[in-house]
Amino acid sequence: MRSWKLALVVLVLAGTACSNIPSSETRHSGFLGDYSRLVEDPYWDNSEYWVKPGLHLRQDYDKKIVLEPARYYVDAATQAVIRERSEETAKVLAHLDQAIRRELQAGGYQLVTSADVRSLRLRPAITGLIRNARDMKPTEYIPIGFLIGAGMQLAGVRDQQVRIFFETEIRNARTGELLGQSVSAASGNEVSPSVKAGASDTYQALDDWARQVRERLDRAYGETKGQASR
Repeated sequence: MRSWKLALVVLVLAGTACSNIPSSETRHSGFLGDYSRLVEDPYWDNSEYWVKPGLHLRQDYDKKIVLEPARYYVDAATQAVIRERSEETAKVLAHLDQAIRRELQAGGYQLVTSADVRSLRLRPAITGLIRNARDMKPTEYIPIGFLIGAGMQLAGVRDQQVRIFFETEIRNARTGELLGQSVSAASGNEVSPSVKAGASDTYQALDDWARQVRERLDRAYGETKGQASR
């Protein structure tokens, strides 16, 4: 996995200009398997998507979703760090699960546990997180490690900006047929390099991304020919 993924569990986020975000190709974690079909999302900046050609969600599927628990998709070294920071990292996943459920229910989707051929399965994952000085060029994005509960304490360093990265799959809940994929990013709080940060600094990013998931589904159900949506 690429080195930037080693910054996954840094729990300090900040707003960032779209021009500063690493290219989507550098954010492909392997969670989705095949990224060759993804194209730029016209509705969300710095996002990619794919939808099965000819998909008619409104015609072929009820608004029923089996929601898999959100997970970190990381390598063994990062998993060890997540276990060491278990309280904070568990809060992040719990908040993301709640945010997705809240958005889906607000959109009229029914969350179910038993799958049938007219229901969908949603698989969400947090696949990366980068912290960097504000207003840097894309080439200056450098992972700085795991800083939960610690500040950088570096003189002259600009405020930090961190982006959290997500990947999602939509499948037929019964057959497992792949229907759609997306790669996205979102921003959380702005944090000084010397300030200790925690899970709450990710919540804005998680909420924004959950809304993005729901809006993608809404658009897909609203399109007769099932265009890929956010």
